[in-house]
Amino acid sequence: MTDYIPNPASRLLRILVIADSKITVPPHGYGGAERIFAHLCEGFARRGHAVTLMAAEGSTNYGRLVTYPWAGQSATAWRGYCKFNFAVRSLRELLAGHDVVLAGCRTDYLIPFLLAGTPLIYRFGNPIDRSDVDRLQNTAKGPLSLVSVSDHQRAAFPSRRWTTIHNSTATQRVAFSEEITEGYLAFVGRLTANKGADIAIRVAKQTGLPLKIAGNISDEPGGREFFEREIRPHIGGNIEWIGEIADKQKFEFLAAARGMLAPIQWDEPCANVVMESLACGTPVITTRRGCMPELIRDGVTGFLAHDEDEMACAVTRIPELSRSTCRKEAENRFSTEQMVEAYLDTACALIAKKQMSSRKAELLAVSTQLFRK
Repeated sequence: MTDYIPNPASRLLRILVIADSKITVPPHGYGGAERIFAHLCEGFARRGHAVTLMAAEGSTNYGRLVTYPWAGQSATAWRGYCKFNFAVRSLRELLAGHDVVLAGCRTDYLIPFLLAGTPLIYRFGNPIDRSDVDRLQNTAKGPLSLVSVSDHQRAAFPSRRWTTIHNSTATQRVAFSEEITEGYLAFVGRLTANKGADIAIRVAKQTGLPLKIAGNISDEPGGREFFEREIRPHIGGNIEWIGEIADKQKFEFLAAARGMLAPIQWDEPCANVVMESLACGTPVITTRRGCMPELIRDGVTGFLAHDEDEMACAVTRIPELSRSTCRKEAENRFSTEQMVEAYLDTACALIAKKQMSSRKAELLAVSTQLFRK
């Protein structure tokens, strides 16, 4: 991969990136948001910007690394300590000075930055809670941009402060081949009802094709019970569960597949695995829920189905699709370089707005003094 050479005429920024501290950046296994933050930090640093990352212990240092503990669902005393711990680190970062903050952590942790008027970009990676939007908009004393990862995700929140920046995948690191080496159907994700792992099994059985499942048993309430009831009894024969896999193995896994099944049963904001599959040249068979109609061009890079029968029928039509078209779609719409540039454009717009506000305040102060004289 060719290193990015910064334009000498462009301004290099001091960027503070704040991720939740439950999972490291990048993640060792599952962790979609943390993988995106890793892409962003790496992209910013490669362009010469000064990056400070606040995240879980064990995260990668892209310039400066500040770690803080995860509060989770622990006792009130521990949650209070974690919030205080973060507040102390936040004050240190305010004193250090940053041009812009890019955050995806708990919104109540961001109060110091919001009150200080630091230009702030907040990325919503999960379904949007109105209380978070209200807190950010009502508390911010400086420029604020709210970023959704799909248009569908923010459909209920009309505001000029919103922009959509889809997730991405590092297409330049993903090997591509026109040939299908093995021809199985692939499923990648948590083994939960909302991800549709059980539906993928039924679709594979209906088509008679082998299915390989790569994913972890969810630690969410009911996750283990779902696995034991809906997944484990079907493992064997044409249905293979290979467990959770790291990025390198995941791309090899997807590239060898005939197609990827993503039968989501909830309004997914933006599924990273869709971009990853397209980057490998592997078409995606999915539902019409959430972000999927934005990510998949029906009949071009995959198929959008209403139910299991339509999905099974779509699987038989996979040979109609071009793997090179899938790859080009990932390169043209979902590359990490495009995502990084989109966030930098948003950051620069906020910084310019902050500078304009400061100039207006200075002019107002001068005018007031002149009139007093």
